[in-house]
Amino acid sequence: MKKLAYFFILFSLLLICGCAFKHYLGMHGPSIKAYPDIHEDVKDDSECLVCHDPDKNPQGPETSHPGFKGCFKCHSD
Repeated sequence: MKKLAYFFILFSLLLICGCAFKHYLGMHGPSIKAYPDIHEDVKDDSECLVCHDPDKNPQGPETSHPGFKGCFKCHSD
């Protein structure tokens, strides 16, 4: 029974703190559709990383996960 309680607590923490849940609540990862004028012609991840990769463009908008390379996986709606 104790193991089940620990599992439930761990699962709850992961669910509450995870990127997907925060994205669902609108607290993480604004969609590219929030800025249509800037992202109108963006078609793949390499185009996202031209602006949002801190190694290529230090003045570009920050991301909360700079090492992640799959932009459209979460941000294309």
